[in-house]
Amino acid sequence: MMSLLFPALLIAYVLLAALFLAAAWPSSHRAKWLGVTAIAAAAPLFFWIGAFAEQFGAGQCYSDAIGMIANAVEGTDAPNELARKIRALPLRGYETVCSNVETAAQNLPNAGTP
Repeated sequence: MMSLLFPALLIAYVLLAALFLAAAWPSSHRAKWLGVTAIAAAAPLFFWIGAFAEQFGAGQCYSDAIGMIANAVEGTDAPNELARKIRALPLRGYETVCSNVETAAQNLPNAGTP
């Protein structure tokens, strides 16, 4: 869901820029350039909002995955087998894809029970 926010913000930015240019068309040349400059200056803000939203979504995903792992650890009767399964989770440092970890964590025993 959050991964759709960044493209949506980009589309909104482009639509706002087009709307401004359409509204400012009868204006003077100086006013058009001032508007275009304001639009270009706003681009980093839109990018930052999208990046923040992506980080927030990833943080939520990792919180859910860690919660499932903690539930599995709390409810285990076979710590050695669970340790082997946790080591097999697709954790690849900064290249880790949270959705893959979350899917794999759901398959741990007792992962869904607090």
